[in-house]
Amino acid sequence: MPAFDAFDDDLDDLRERCSDPDAGVRRVAMMELAEQVGPEATVLLLKGLGDPDAQVRAAAAKALDEHDGPEVVEGLVGSLEDPDDAVRHAAAETLADKKEPACGPLLIERAEHSDPFVQAAALRALRELTLPDALAAALKALRNPSPDVRREGLGVIGWLKAEEAMPALIATASDSDPSVRRATMSALVFVRPGGPGATTLVAGLADPHWQVREEAAIVSAKIRLPEATTALIGALSDDAWQVRVKAANALGRLRAESAVEPLAKGLDSEIPNLRKESAAALGEIAAPAALPWLERAMDDPDPDVRKLIRWAIGRCQGA
Repeated sequence: MPAFDAFDDDLDDLRERCSDPDAGVRRVAMMELAEQVGPEATVLLLKGLGDPDAQVRAAAAKALDEHDGPEVVEGLVGSLEDPDDAVRHAAAETLADKKEPACGPLLIERAEHSDPFVQAAALRALRELTLPDALAAALKALRNPSPDVRREGLGVIGWLKAEEAMPALIATASDSDPSVRRATMSALVFVRPGGPGATTLVAGLADPHWQVREEAAIVSAKIRLPEATTALIGALSDDAWQVRVKAANALGRLRAESAVEPLAKGLDSEIPNLRKESAAALGEIAAPAALPWLERAMDDPDPDVRKLIRWAIGRCQGA
């Protein structure tokens, strides 16, 4: 009983501070309401979204991260149109974590808003809901002048794994914005080996921007795309070490025996992560031909690399 009394006292105090003339007091009250549970705390935070002070509204939007329900999503969607950028960004970040299918129609409507920021935020919130009705808005977003909107539309398509969107995905692989091309590679995660889009994903390994090439390698690994083997071997010499690391991982997952010698060269790299991924990939491939290189690398200065090399040697010996 005393514990509940203390809880009620805390909420009474916060309720009073939410109406304080000092905006700083109201802002702190919003922050503390994040730790409260129950409908009354949610109501106070939703009321805070309409506070005359922008900092209070932003604090309320952030605090709603700990509160759920359709009314919370509806309030946050409304805050996407707040005149203050900080409030809009706080609402967008919180909204992205909400998963309320009942609010899908409201988000789909905002996905075609006149403001690109509102569109992008609504599409980001729609991603994990995987609502088939969101596909039309996502496809339309791919033609938007804003790269942020195009990128978030691709996120929705990737989560939906919509086969009918493949022609549009292939087209966006040539987008002028590298962040959109990278999102295209990510959205191609449902490509089947030998199917439409496989060639586009392989081509991404030669994109001018290293982050696009890295994402193409990551997705090739996830779907174990055999058509990417030759391009991935080439990517082991990429200028960006991040791409080389992901290419090594992908080749290991593909168990590409043709990559044994190029991967073995990675054991001499100055980059510990690349030595690690090279050793792990050689262990996944488990080809006896890799043993001489692995045995020469047994005294690697990094203990994690040494551990993986021992594991890889065991795998190759047992093959």
